[in-house]
Amino acid sequence: MPLHSEMTGFRQRGPVFSSGRIYAVPVLHRYVLRGILSALLCLIGGSAMAAERSFVAGGPPLNYRLDELSVRFLRQPGHGLPGWRVSLAGSGAALLERDRQKRHFVYPVKDLLALVNELYRIRFFELPTNYTTKYSVFIKDDGLLGTQGLRMSDASNTRVCFTVAAYEKCVSYGADGPRELEALVQHVAADVERLVSPGLSEP
Repeated sequence: MPLHSEMTGFRQRGPVFSSGRIYAVPVLHRYVLRGILSALLCLIGGSAMAAERSFVAGGPPLNYRLDELSVRFLRQPGHGLPGWRVSLAGSGAALLERDRQKRHFVYPVKDLLALVNELYRIRFFELPTNYTTKYSVFIKDDGLLGTQGLRMSDASNTRVCFTVAAYEKCVSYGADGPRELEALVQHVAADVERLVSPGLSEP
């Protein structure tokens, strides 16, 4: 059987056998296929990069500038206990607010890095955002279980926030909050008291 070549209006690059005929593969088709493959590879690569932007779901980015970092502590007054607020910046600048007074001081970068490492160790970024409401169940008259939440408005609450660039993670808790996080807050409070000038009451 004789072989025939059919032209399609594009430059022929090589024969393709189909039903006894030789067809030319258009150069344009190759470019289209190449573009589709490139787009698919970009989508796959983008998904992989998005999955690696943080070690944990909802966690901070893997890389960021030190001067974009800040950690804040807020102890709200309650049951007669005084409140205070501490702000620590990656630049080393720090601020203590208490008894309507503000005290600026320097918080060492090495101590701030140790603080951030401790937040990772206690899995701060995986904690619930709110521990201040207690939930419980009860049996209704019709036999169904109901759920109720109780929040003590006069209780002393603590709020810890980690901020870097557009990312922020905050955890609020009361007396029954995470013990490791409360121990870290007390450690920071002791460090702050050591670093600030005398004259302010202890946090």
